[in-house]
Amino acid sequence: HRVVILDQDGTWLLTINGDITGCHGFQYPNGLVLDPQGNIHVAANTIKVFTPEGTYVRSYEDVKEPYGIVIDEEGYSLVTEYYGNCLSIFDPQGNKIHTVGSLHYPRGVMLD
Repeated sequence: HRVVILDQDGTWLLTINGDITGCHGFQYPNGLVLDPQGNIHVAANTIKVFTPEGTYVRSYEDVKEPYGIVIDEEGYSLVTEYYGNCLSIFDPQGNKIHTVGSLHYPRGVMLD
């Protein structure tokens, strides 16, 4: 249960292991996105944020089995919560600010 980062030629750059001190691990990573600062957001049993070098920074609060994740140019995240049956919006610090419910096990999300 880890994330492997490769460059565009397929050369290994970084492995993020979910069993990092303070991170409490992650299972079955479903989504991965970079924020405007280059931090790596991994959607697994929650959303965990890592620096571009792979150092654990923080986790999002109040998220139920995130599946899809996108981040806009201002750092706001749109997250599909599979078991929460909703789409949630998080501020750049990972705090939930809005939820749209009544979805049936949502998976993907994208911005245009």
